[in-house]
Amino acid sequence: MPMIKSLTFIKRKPGLSQEEFLRYWKETHGPLAAKVVPGLKKYVQCHPVPGFESDIDGIVELWWDSPESFRAFLSWRQSDASQVLREDEEKFVDTSRWIRFVAQEHLIVEK
Repeated sequence: MPMIKSLTFIKRKPGLSQEEFLRYWKETHGPLAAKVVPGLKKYVQCHPVPGFESDIDGIVELWWDSPESFRAFLSWRQSDASQVLREDEEKFVDTSRWIRFVAQEHLIVEK
């Protein structure tokens, strides 16, 4: 079975500039998430390209071996063990506005 990934579309907290948001996400939160999230196979941050407007400030791609490993992550997110990550997210992400989509890729073309 191919890997699955979760895509989370995120918006920065009001009062943070896009530069502050992106710097904190990349330099502080990213390394923390990579360290504490169990079962994670790949973590990608998609930052906006300057000059192109968007309704979101970034996309988080988290890759998992299986739907079961993603479900284990969701259970972990509800546990005390994930508190450090959830508290850090509250510092820079408007968590009330994020949207998560769980996907399995179907490659159509690669050149």
